[in-house]
Amino acid sequence: MHKLALARILALGTAVAFTGATHSGGPAHPVSVLYAGSLVTPMEGPIKAKLLDENVDFEGQPGGSKALAHLIAAGLRAPDVFVSVDPTLIESLGARVASATTFAATSLGIGWSPSSRYAQLFNDAAQGKRPLEQALETAGLRIGRTDPRLDPKGNYTMEAMRIWLGAPGASRILGDPENPAQIFPEEDLLARVDTGQADVGFFYRTEAIARGYRFLALPGKAALTDRITYTLAVLKDAPHPNEARSFARFILTGEGRPILERAGLRYLDSPQPLSL
Repeated sequence: MHKLALARILALGTAVAFTGATHSGGPAHPVSVLYAGSLVTPMEGPIKAKLLDENVDFEGQPGGSKALAHLIAAGLRAPDVFVSVDPTLIESLGARVASATTFAATSLGIGWSPSSRYAQLFNDAAQGKRPLEQALETAGLRIGRTDPRLDPKGNYTMEAMRIWLGAPGASRILGDPENPAQIFPEEDLLARVDTGQADVGFFYRTEAIARGYRFLALPGKAALTDRITYTLAVLKDAPHPNEARSFARFILTGEGRPILERAGLRYLDSPQPLSL
């Protein structure tokens, strides 16, 4: 990927340019997107609705970025666009990628629903009235997180907790890296917190804000601020190449940007094209 490729994405004016289009009532133009499950709320809500208004059929599939990258690499999925947390997963796809840009960042922390039975406990932690570590060690607390084998957030969670509390403290709260009592699929974790199957979860600020949760970043360097980034890739053999490039423009510089910013993403001042 070179800067020229990014320029082509940003400047492209196709017949299906998403911004400024009007709904014609005719057949919708499809765009298939595999995306990090942390974006499920804005993607399946305001992003999908906005595109539908502009006669675009958004065919999205959320999931753990690592698992989605494996599906693409194995030829089991052939999307137009892949939006990943962790640019190395895009780089691993090599020649399958036509262009890619790292465009936004977020931080890692604890998220909880206002209706959680432990909401006041974590509200107190957020206000500095009790240590967050103590709150996370509450007997009976059901913690949710994602699988480090399938999702970068699972790896980031393990890394962040070791930065904050050291290996013994991380193990005391999380148990084994693949502790089945805490592991949920990336695309299901928000719903588990919504329904009370998990009391709190390890989330990116992005997904917690978009869902209307309270959010408390992990302390200091453990929040991994600026380490956690989103990268958008247009696939070389995209089934709908024009729509793929228009979707990239929509997200990077078009009307998708303020939607994702309201959902908690922090767009980078200088988006970074990947060299592939």
